[in-house]
Amino acid sequence: MNNARLTISWLVFAILILLSAKLFIDSEGGSIYSWAILLVIPIPLFLIISIYSNDFKSKDDNEIGLVSENEDFKEIEKKAEDPLEIGFDIPIL
Repeated sequence: MNNARLTISWLVFAILILLSAKLFIDSEGGSIYSWAILLVIPIPLFLIISIYSNDFKSKDDNEIGLVSENEDFKEIEKKAEDPLEIGFDIPIL
């Protein structure tokens, strides 16, 4: 399903650029429609980027699952020390 969406998004992206370029050349830069089509171009780009990012997230989720299943993995407890013992002064207003 993602491959079909990705292919269609790339196809729409290419068609919008070519159509905008054709209208721009035909009207010598004065057509409002060529500029309007340029404003629509980020929509298929958004779909392309979201599909790629979802693929990368799904690959990363598998790696995180492997790390969490490891029994040798131990969490380190962090305790904050008293600032006075470390050597910090208490500010006086």
